[in-house]
Amino acid sequence: MARWNRSLTSTYPTGGLMLIYFGVGVCILILVFAYYTRQISHLNADIEAQIEIFVNLAAELPSIEDRALQARLLRVMRQELYAEGRSRRFSFIITDADGNVEISQGIDTKLDEKVNESDTVSLTQDEQELLTSTLERMKSKNQRRKIPFLKEDRQIMGYFYYGDASEMAQLPYAITDTEKTPQKWQMWKDVITAEIATPEEKERAKIFVQNTPAFVTLQTEPNWQEGYFYYEIKSFYGLLITPIVLSIILPFFAFGSILIYRRIKYYEHAAIWGGLAKETAHQLGTPISALLAWTELLDERSQQTEDEVLAELSTNMQSDLERLQKTTTRFGMIGTEPTKTEVNLEEVLDEVLTYFEKRLPQISRNIDISVTPHDVPGISANAHLLQWVFENLIRNSLDAMHKEIGHIEIEPLYDDRQKHVVIRYSDNGSGISSENQRAIFEPGMTTKTHGWGLGLTIVQRIVREYHHGSIRLVESSPDGTTFEIRLPCNAS
Repeated sequence: MARWNRSLTSTYPTGGLMLIYFGVGVCILILVFAYYTRQISHLNADIEAQIEIFVNLAAELPSIEDRALQARLLRVMRQELYAEGRSRRFSFIITDADGNVEISQGIDTKLDEKVNESDTVSLTQDEQELLTSTLERMKSKNQRRKIPFLKEDRQIMGYFYYGDASEMAQLPYAITDTEKTPQKWQMWKDVITAEIATPEEKERAKIFVQNTPAFVTLQTEPNWQEGYFYYEIKSFYGLLITPIVLSIILPFFAFGSILIYRRIKYYEHAAIWGGLAKETAHQLGTPISALLAWTELLDERSQQTEDEVLAELSTNMQSDLERLQKTTTRFGMIGTEPTKTEVNLEEVLDEVLTYFEKRLPQISRNIDISVTPHDVPGISANAHLLQWVFENLIRNSLDAMHKEIGHIEIEPLYDDRQKHVVIRYSDNGSGISSENQRAIFEPGMTTKTHGWGLGLTIVQRIVREYHHGSIRLVESSPDGTTFEIRLPCNAS
C-alpha cells in the first residue's frame, strides 16, 4: 500500500467554532467545579464547628446539679439535633469508669430509650452489636472526656403512710412504691417486708394504705459518678460526594463533547464533498452525453468511408466515454441511498480486473493483481459502488508501488458465525507510516502531489453507510499492507 508521508487536512469554520465552544465550556465547568468544591469544603468545616458547640454542651449536661435546667437544655438540644426528619449528625455515649454504657443519645431512637430509661431492660443482639460498634468507632475518632455524671434523677421513689399511735406508743406505718403497693410496714408487732409477708398480711397492709389518707413522699438522693464522654460527628456525605460525582460527570461531558464535535465535523465534511461530488457529476453529465453522440457520428462516418483507423478511434473513444459516464454516475450516488440488488461478488471482482488489465501494461513495473476464489454467498449491494471500492484500493496500491515486482491479492471468504462475507485485500507495497495509520480514512488525507485525498474516505463511506459493513486496516509494514472488509450477506 502507499507510503503516507504528509497529510493534507481541511479546516472548516463550523468545526473550529464548535471546538472553541466545547473547549470554553469545559474550562468553565472546571472553574465552577473548583469553586464549588472549595465552597463545600468551607461549608462542611463551618457545620462541624457549629456542632462542636453541642458537643461541649452535651459533655457538660450530666454535671449540672439543677435537674430542671438540665432537662430544659437537654430538650433544646434534642429539638435542634434530633428533630423528626433530620439526619442524626451528632451522637454521644457516656460510660462509667469501668466502660459500661450508662447514657446514649443520637444512635437509634429505640436503643437510646432502652439504655437511658432502665438498667433492667435487656438489649437484643443486634442492638448490643450496634452499641458496641458505635462506641468503638467513637473511641477511634475523638479523644474521650472524663466527666462527672448523675445516672439517677431526683424523682419520687415511693410514699410513707402512717396512722395514730396505739396505747403501747407504737406508730403504725407503711412504705409503698410509686404504684402504692406496700413494700415494708409495721402495725402492731414486728416490721414486715413484702418478700416475707403472707398473702393475709399483704392484704391487711393494702387495706391500711387505702384507709390512711396522710402520707409523705420519698425522694432519691443520687450519687455522683465518674465516667467518660465519647462522641462522633457524622460527615455530610451529600456534600462530600458531590465533588466526586462532578469529577466523574465532567470527563463524561468532555468525552461527549469531543464525540459531538467529531460527529459534526464528519457530517460537515460529508456534506461538502458529497455536494461537490453531485455537482461534479451534474456538470460532467451533459458534455459526456454530447461526446457520446459525436462518437456515434464518427462511427457512422467511418462506416461510410470504410476508414479502419477512424473506426478504431471511435470505438476506443466511446469505450472511455462510457467508462467516464459510469464514474459520473457513481459520484451522483454520493449522498443518496443507492439501489441494491443481489450481487455476486465474483462478478464484481472480475469486472474490476478486466478494467485494470487494459491499463497495467502501461505501467513500467511488473504488477500482478489476483483474486483467490472461494465459495461465498451473494450479498445485497450496489455493484457500481462495490467496483468503486476495489478500484480506489487498487489505485492507491499502484500509485505507491515502488518495488520491481508488485503483487495485489484479493481473497473473499465467508464467516459462518457472523454471517459476513470477509474480503481480505493485501499488497506488498511500502506500507503506511505509523503516524498516518489512524488518519487514512479522513477526508483530505493524501501523500500524492495530486488528488484530493478522498479515495479511502469514499471507500469507508460506501462500505459503512451504504452497505452497513466495516473496513479496517489489519496491518501495515514495509513488507505490505492488509485491509479487511466485512459485508453482511443474505445467507440464512
